[in-house]
Amino acid sequence: MKIVLVSPPFGKGGQKSKGLPIAPPVLEYLTGLTYSVRPDTEVELIDANKEPFNPENIEADLVGFTVLTPQAPWVYRMADRLRALGKKVVLGGIHVTALPDEAKPHADAIVLGEAENVWKEVLEDASRGKLKPVYDGGFPELKGLPRPVTNLWRTRYVYGYFQTSRGCPHRCTFCSVHKFFGGKVRVRPIDEVIEEVASSKYRLFWGIDDNIWGVNINHTIELYREMSKSIKGKWWFGSGDLVSVEHPRADELLKYARSAGLTAVLVGWESNNLRSLEEYKATSKQAKKRRDAIKKIRDHGIEVMLFIMVGGRQDVREDFEGILKLCDELKVSAHPVMTTPFPGTELYEQYRDYIFPGLEWDFFDGNHAVYEHPTMSPQEREELLIDLRARLFTLPRIISRIFQISWKGFPMSHITSWMIQYPQGRAFRQYARTRKNGNPYLIINHES
Repeated sequence: MKIVLVSPPFGKGGQKSKGLPIAPPVLEYLTGLTYSVRPDTEVELIDANKEPFNPENIEADLVGFTVLTPQAPWVYRMADRLRALGKKVVLGGIHVTALPDEAKPHADAIVLGEAENVWKEVLEDASRGKLKPVYDGGFPELKGLPRPVTNLWRTRYVYGYFQTSRGCPHRCTFCSVHKFFGGKVRVRPIDEVIEEVASSKYRLFWGIDDNIWGVNINHTIELYREMSKSIKGKWWFGSGDLVSVEHPRADELLKYARSAGLTAVLVGWESNNLRSLEEYKATSKQAKKRRDAIKKIRDHGIEVMLFIMVGGRQDVREDFEGILKLCDELKVSAHPVMTTPFPGTELYEQYRDYIFPGLEWDFFDGNHAVYEHPTMSPQEREELLIDLRARLFTLPRIISRIFQISWKGFPMSHITSWMIQYPQGRAFRQYARTRKNGNPYLIINHES
């Protein structure tokens, strides 16, 4: 049996974007899982963000897509075309789990939750031509996960990735992780993580955990201590909270994180507006002294970028400029995104009555204003976001931030900072120029 696994494009309407040079996380693991449960299966991987995807050219017994919300319209179109050609299609991912009734008409089968417990059954049913409409994978334990298969891509990537846990103890209203991966955090055995990273062909990695140190401080310190002993010449970045940096063992945590190869962390600042923080129920993951926490991380030689949302219904115009001032004061960069109520989250239910009707899911990408605001039009919010992004990543600002990183992290933290900031700045400035030239790529026509 042959299966084709597809990573959908992120661009609006299926437009391809270069994006970050990171191998699509789900498909390499799913390939490893396929080989472990059905070794005779032939697997083909397609990254539709980097290469053409033509349903008419696909030769396979089963075609699988993993679906995030802004990818759903493209996936549904491709799945419908494949099925019209007689191909069998299986859909999975967070969006499918959030809206199974929406996804079902576009697939022969859908997978809810995680795949480890049901993928063998899916493949066996597909080989017999008897796929069930729905498979529910639940929350499997993480012992014995398959190794990612990295040699099947036709495209090249700079970064690999690894995972040490799934789930999140926080209950932020904008986030789907605690619902779709569980509120009880599951961790992988330390020796399995080390063996996977040490044997990987990659030197640079993305740690894809939702929180690289907030799940269990004692376990994480032990993990990083063992990584620092066993893995040399490899570096990585990831995402984390700020409250963990105030833990009594925080200095020990940060020391071992850096010695384990951590060069940069995207921390959840979430919002610069306290009313929005409360609306998002994100105060539990914030440090009491957020600025001191950021300084502590950088003093250990780890670069910091703020994940921050703008344009929420509690936000005001001044919050956009306030983010720029904050980053200039702290000498850190930020990844600002438009507050987006994803289906399946508490925020979606809170914002449901304000969401503009008739929008395709590909507008729910962190770039577009998809709901009414008490005082700002969607066009104003989108233009403010475009301007903020362009101004955040000017060359002088990038250079000044790099020099603020402690020399304990030299040279890789400084190199990583440049590798993250410079491509973003170039892309954001291009977006800003495109907008000024009259191209409404990011702006929804809410009057039509």
